[in-house]
Amino acid sequence: MMHMATRAHTVPRFYLSGFIAPESEAGADPFVWLGSLTTGEVKRRSPKNISVARGLYDGPGGLDDPSKSIEAHLSRIEAAAAVAVREFVATEPNEGANPPPAIWRFLAWQAARTPGWMELMQDWVNDWDPDAMTQVVEPPPEGFDSIKYKIRTNCVEDPRTGERREVSDLEELHSYRRRGWKWVLRSDDQLELMHVQAWYFQVRHFPRLSWVRLNTPDEEWFITSDRAVTWVADGIADTRPAALRHPTAQLVAPLTRKTALIGRHETTGLNVTPRQINQFIACTASSWVAGPTRTVVEEAIQDRNAASTH
Repeated sequence: MMHMATRAHTVPRFYLSGFIAPESEAGADPFVWLGSLTTGEVKRRSPKNISVARGLYDGPGGLDDPSKSIEAHLSRIEAAAAVAVREFVATEPNEGANPPPAIWRFLAWQAARTPGWMELMQDWVNDWDPDAMTQVVEPPPEGFDSIKYKIRTNCVEDPRTGERREVSDLEELHSYRRRGWKWVLRSDDQLELMHVQAWYFQVRHFPRLSWVRLNTPDEEWFITSDRAVTWVADGIADTRPAALRHPTAQLVAPLTRKTALIGRHETTGLNVTPRQINQFIACTASSWVAGPTRTVVEEAIQDRNAASTH
């Protein structure tokens, strides 16, 4: 029997529905305004047809049980988060941000599950120097040592010829890397790394930040993107998560078109406009941004382009 790849949303449908155009709420087919960062084109799109990648999460990803699938795991996380986000944004804003655990878990996974993030992981693996000493800055999260070790080969590729080989141990992998071969992350590798990284976001990186909840004024809106949860440290985007330790690090996580969470090391008040937040989101996006009006999406793309010229 032929196995059909799962139709996976890399940015969940329930989440994108929080950014739909207000005038489409009562209709049978609500939509967002989707802007391409490549062409600048902005058009209406239904959340159910955005950010779909077949088969991306098909495979094992459970750290304690290899038979567990990432797709099923994500479905449970999204179901809990859909309720939690709806209830949280309906509460009165107050100083600071105290969402329930289901929201933090969802944001942690959203930071680690997108195709753009997976490409960055592959780049970082290829930049890794096998001879460099690795300094352990902090111990791993509680329970990390209970992860079941999986014995499997690693794939390496000669970038000059495209030849690929399977290597069975770490020293052999290091030997090929020293000769200029690339370490190719396969699906199982990516899914396992995704799970570990989401864990670190949730229990290590997010808790060390001070969080503020922002709500937009009337007639102003937040956008989101194909990354959804993004950050910058020392003025640089697309940095490794360890950079979230940097004192200038700032993380942005829009929850809906009216509410966003901002994480920083500063504890003083945050003086920032929704448009500035939207520019940040657009500048750290990979290929698209989406929002409730054509205007707010067009502004974000224009602001991204303006920032890239300076």
